[in-house]
Order: sequence, then C-alpha cells, then structure tokens
Amino acid sequence: MTAHAFTLSPPAALRDLVLSRRSTRSFTDEPVPDGVLRQLLADSVWAPSPHNSQPWRFTVLTRRPDRERLAGAMASRLAEELRADGLDAAGIARQTERSQQRIVGAPAVLVCSLVDNGLTSYPDRRRNELEWLMAVQSVGAVLQTLFLLAAERGLGSCWMAAPMYCPEVVRDVLGLPDAYRPQALALLGFPAGPGRVRGRHSLEEIVEIR
Repeated sequence: MTAHAFTLSPPAALRDLVLSRRSTRSFTDEPVPDGVLRQLLADSVWAPSPHNSQPWRFTVLTRRPDRERLAGAMASRLAEELRADGLDAAGIARQTERSQQRIVGAPAVLVCSLVDNGLTSYPDRRRNELEWLMAVQSVGAVLQTLFLLAAERGLGSCWMAAPMYCPEVVRDVLGLPDAYRPQALALLGFPAGPGRVRGRHSLEEIVEIR
C-alpha cells in the first residue's frame, strides 16, 4: 500500500478531517516511514500547553519486540488488577489478549509521557496540583492534533490510556527516566478497515448558550 496525502480545499479540509476521523484498532502490516513519524510529531507539538511548557515527551516504538515487551508487561499488570476485581480467568484472558493484540499489531506505538519542566512551582499543594492538571489536559490537545495530522496522511490512530494505570511498568520496560510520567499510547498505522462510527450527544444535551 502506498500512502497518499488526504487533501481537500479549505475551509472544508479541517472540518472533514474532524468529522471523518475514527479510532483505528486494526492495522495493515505496512510500516509508517520514520520521516512521516518525525514530521507528525514536529507539527503536533504546536498544540497549546500551560505556559508554553510543552511538557510532552514521546517514545516511539516501531520494532515489534519492543511492542511485545511493553504489551506483555502491561497485560500482566492488568491481569493482576482484574483478578483482584474478582473477574474469572476467561474474562481476564479476553481483556489482556485484546490489549496485547492492539499494541503489538500497530506498526508504530507512541508512548506519551509528561514531565514537570516549565510548570510553575507554588508554595501550596492546591496550585501545584492544578499546574499538573493543566499539563495532563494538554495531552488531549497534542494527541488530537497528532491524530488529525495522521488522518490527513491516510493513517489511522487510536488513543489508549493504559499507561496511566501502570506508569512504573512502562518506565521500567522502556528504561524511561524517573521524571517521565507515562500518560497514553498513540497507536498509528494504515487502517485495515474503516473505524467504528459512534454517535454523539445532541447539542441540547451538552451545550447551554447564554
């Protein structure tokens, strides 16, 4: 498969990308070129962040053994938690296998971590926690930007929040610095099929205009 740029005439281009983007959980085996990954990240980091701190750090996994090690370690932690929840063995196997297949099956897995560099330090806990909350919120901005830019190039993407549940596992497996706080996985690749279309709440349910 050859990647083709997804081009539309402004101003329809951005709106169509936003409305047509879907989470992709099944990918072809075609690798994502390193140059494309680098350009996507170089463009995505123009997303907003608190005080322009740009607290994101990305670790890109394109080698299958690296994805397998990460997926296996995270699945082991997930299995421990599900057993503690009282889930039966069959249910645990379904959830852990599904998680591993998604991670290993993506040609590129981007681990998004946060650092506190650039955040304002206050003498009280409340404001420091709010600073960190702003940084966490900025993950949504940089990932949404990444996903839209990926869609423009014909790539599928999927956001997995699993690292938030086991940040120390992710750090240990990948040898990340202690200052890195893993927040998400961004799966990237060429879609093996169309993503699932899910409805949205009506504006009347979520919007109040005063």
